[in-house]
Amino acid sequence: MQTPNYAPRYFVRENCLYEQTQGKSSSGERLLCNFAPEIRQQIAMDDGLQITTWIRLAGVHASGRELPEIDIPASELANFNWLAQHWGMDCILEVGKTVKDCVRHAIQTTAANAERKTVFTVTGWRKLDGKWQFLMPGDEEHTVTLPRKMQGYGMDRQFSPADIRTAACLLHTAPAPEEVMLPLLAFTFLSPLNHFLKAAGCEPKFVLLLSGKTGSRKSTLAALMLSFFGTFTASELPMSFQDTANSIIQNSFALKDVLTVIDDLHPSGRMEEQKMNATAQTIMRGYGDRTGKGRLRTDSSPMESRPPQGNAILTAEHPPDIGESGTARYFGLELKEKDVDLKVLSLYQQEAAKGTLSRCMYAYVQWLAERFLDTAEEEFVSFLRRQFLFYREDFQKTGIRCHGRVPETVAHLQLGMDLLLLFLQEKQVMDAEACATMQAHFRELLYGLAARQARRIEQDKPSHIFIRKLYALLESGQVHLLKREGQTFLTSGTCIGYFDENYLYLYSEVAHKLVRKFCEEQGESFPISCKALLKALAEEGLIEPGNGQNTKTIRFGSSQKRVAFLRREKAEAVRDGGA
Repeated sequence: MQTPNYAPRYFVRENCLYEQTQGKSSSGERLLCNFAPEIRQQIAMDDGLQITTWIRLAGVHASGRELPEIDIPASELANFNWLAQHWGMDCILEVGKTVKDCVRHAIQTTAANAERKTVFTVTGWRKLDGKWQFLMPGDEEHTVTLPRKMQGYGMDRQFSPADIRTAACLLHTAPAPEEVMLPLLAFTFLSPLNHFLKAAGCEPKFVLLLSGKTGSRKSTLAALMLSFFGTFTASELPMSFQDTANSIIQNSFALKDVLTVIDDLHPSGRMEEQKMNATAQTIMRGYGDRTGKGRLRTDSSPMESRPPQGNAILTAEHPPDIGESGTARYFGLELKEKDVDLKVLSLYQQEAAKGTLSRCMYAYVQWLAERFLDTAEEEFVSFLRRQFLFYREDFQKTGIRCHGRVPETVAHLQLGMDLLLLFLQEKQVMDAEACATMQAHFRELLYGLAARQARRIEQDKPSHIFIRKLYALLESGQVHLLKREGQTFLTSGTCIGYFDENYLYLYSEVAHKLVRKFCEEQGESFPISCKALLKALAEEGLIEPGNGQNTKTIRFGSSQKRVAFLRREKAEAVRDGGA
């Protein structure tokens, strides 16, 4: 190792750092430490929101031992907590009030000769030197580093027409049924559009949930989709439900404009189920709202939030129990036990391992840059917004009753498929007629899936959960209702009201309490209060409200009772799975 180039007041003798001192009447020298440190590299770590400076230190010990290169935040240089941890206890700072300051100053004076570089800790689109670049590990021009669990991400910067043709085969010769495969492909090719969809005010706010029993190959299929952005297998996925919810959201911020997989929601017991459902709820909120957790700096000033910036596939044995709002934030696909053709899957896995799919994705992002971004960025953003609004409105015209998020999800998936088909057409892999046929077919298939998703969300409404649980209590004899006219005897279980041909007249507080208790006994939660429940039932027309209230007074025999008028016909439709 060459002697570091310190400022003139510092020098090295026998690999120890000294300082030349100057007194009033004489000069001398002072030993500062028994090693000679220097800055080899200044690194600007850019995560898309802020840039933090790190330094790479190297040195030599008095014994002649080369000290290993280490990277530390520049802000930690002066505290020297890194010294013993990385270079050992035999690296000693001498005693003295100003020794630490002098060693720190000496190290900093070597920075003038240090290499400077920028390291990006986030993927996706970035405008650099006036040109749009898609940042990914493996880029020779720009250094991109991700946490260890995400080392599979990367793109080969060379591609051939054969790579694109292989990926296009997934539209027709797929390892899974088209009602699973086509939405997965649309979602995959939607991911690089996120940056510009956000600019258009219509960022995707949902995740894809791929559910199926153990052995259905859901994780393997998810890994195949993820291989468009790197090299992955079912056993080497970036995140899982064994990770904490906060770490998943934090890591998701770095995965901008790409796909990720959060694997294996399969609780083995009641406590683990509650934990995983809570994690799922956090994930749905993170991706469904695109807002990060609010945090404060040490000086109490707010930090920039770091929400997810890419898209995510979740795999699960069963959909999580996360209520209506959580269910509205995912789009569910289901794999049955023998849905996956293992021979076909194996062929695509071999291609993925060779980088075929990631080369196709690189061709796609390069095509996006050349076709839209280099010359018509604003027009591209406007185009995406127009198409999103058109597809959302088109689905709304079907009259399918659904949560407001469903039409948006449909619009985003259609956009993903549109851009994939346009890419294949302009690369002369599919002709215009074949693309139009696929577009129409996908629309029809997607609308059917969306209608099923709408029913799933409907079933998770607290009002519908209440009605189903209420009938379960009645049918099991744990509670009972008295006939409004003519029945005076009591049957088993708690009385919760009366009934006739048209209504169930419920003691609302009692019914709510018993349903909530029933849910808890089943390891579920009932999320809303009695007052909120009555409001929801009234808004859906399931109860007949009174004058300014959601309960009414009615005479039963010789006494007046205040009850909720639950409409029997509508309640029984909910019980039987209708709207």
